[in-house]
Amino acid sequence: MDAFSAFELCHADGMGENEGVSTQSAVSLPSRWAGTARTLPPSLSSLNGPDGGVVDLPSDIAWSGRTRFDLSDRDQRYLFHMTVLTSAITTEHYTQWLNADLLRSDWARLRLPRVLRGLWQERFPELAAAVARSA
Repeated sequence: MDAFSAFELCHADGMGENEGVSTQSAVSLPSRWAGTARTLPPSLSSLNGPDGGVVDLPSDIAWSGRTRFDLSDRDQRYLFHMTVLTSAITTEHYTQWLNADLLRSDWARLRLPRVLRGLWQERFPELAAAVARSA
């Protein structure tokens, strides 16, 4: 099983917009991503995370599964980005752990939940342009 499939199996809930939730309960439950826009960094240039090496994420971000990632390994970097992007809850999580150049280079291949991808691309149109260029 490759890293992408492994991540999707571990994080199947919330990958789509209200997948597996009845229409009635979806109306009464807030989105998992409610409030995320308020915690996004002010600019991609404020993402000052590591640009290489082996990274150990803290348990408040990597609370389930792998915590150590070798950013030189493409599959591990994918898992690293997916973990930070789907688990971060503060602006500092993003600015401390994400690196702008690495995120830009990997953005198009990340299989993020639609709502989360939309929030990031609305705030940072250059990420949407990266997806369009890769298509």
